[in-house]
Amino acid sequence: MVKKVLALCDKEENYLRHMADYLEKKNMQPFMIRAFTDASQLKKFTEKYSAEILLIAENAYKDEIKDWPVKHILILNESGNQAGRDIENINKYQSSENVFRIIMNHLGENGLSGRLATGNRMKIIGNYTPIGRCMQTTFALSMGQILAKKHKTLYLNFESYSGFGHLLNREFAADITDVLYYFNCEREKLPYRLEGMIQTINGLDYIPPVVSYKDLEETEGKEWIELFREIERTSEYEYLILDLSDQLKGLFDVLRECFRVFTIIKEDGFAEAKVRQYEEVMKMMDYGDIAAKTKKWALPEFRRLPPGLEQLTHGEMAVYVREVIEKDIYAYEG
Repeated sequence: MVKKVLALCDKEENYLRHMADYLEKKNMQPFMIRAFTDASQLKKFTEKYSAEILLIAENAYKDEIKDWPVKHILILNESGNQAGRDIENINKYQSSENVFRIIMNHLGENGLSGRLATGNRMKIIGNYTPIGRCMQTTFALSMGQILAKKHKTLYLNFESYSGFGHLLNREFAADITDVLYYFNCEREKLPYRLEGMIQTINGLDYIPPVVSYKDLEETEGKEWIELFREIERTSEYEYLILDLSDQLKGLFDVLRECFRVFTIIKEDGFAEAKVRQYEEVMKMMDYGDIAAKTKKWALPEFRRLPPGLEQLTHGEMAVYVREVIEKDIYAYEG
């Protein structure tokens, strides 16, 4: 793999170290990160090696840098005034996560080559039940957050009304329909665009769910499957957690793509009847093979659940889900 250089330059050593460490952890293939505390060090480096992109603090920027062998420059603005003519300025004092998204969007806008496939097989884990209000999302998010402690994991929610924005008190600039747009129209930009849209909750990556259920109705199951395969090809995710609903077109096709399917059940007559009908329809439509990789769970009664979505790796539910992962994911893989 031919490595490209992403250079950082800032006189504030603590900020520089923090940002470099953050980007290193993001494993930005095919980029290698190089950090400099002053422009003279950077100049010596560029006399031997060109930099694909330079992220430089306003305190270190000089106009002459535009003439150095650096293809793309982003200035970390500190004063609030435009620094450098015709050069994109971004706010230095925002989260590393936001800075990272801006970098990835810039790379996508400028058509730079995406990351290469790692050759790892991404395992898709489906969560689906025909029963309502049975803690499926809490279960799926807990599983995702626990897996994310050891593995690179992505979570996708396909509920009609997930309520994520309200639950997290956040507004999202993009959701999974934007990922589909770039997949269908500008696929070469997808790796960078995807990185720019991804949010993180307690170590688990996720793409914000759709705002309108109509977006789910208009997308075929095979299109989702092709998107999952592209994510596998161009990313380093080891697990993809799907939180599925009836609103998803081609639900059975998506379930068939899953390595493991978890179906939450309840021990009452109405719930049992719904699960039985779901399984009968599956067989009737020649999707009986899904049952072989499905594990049905009747969740125990938890005395207390975590107060927010960011604390799902603690408490009774987390203990229970860890056992599920050991017995029905890791053991199933072996």
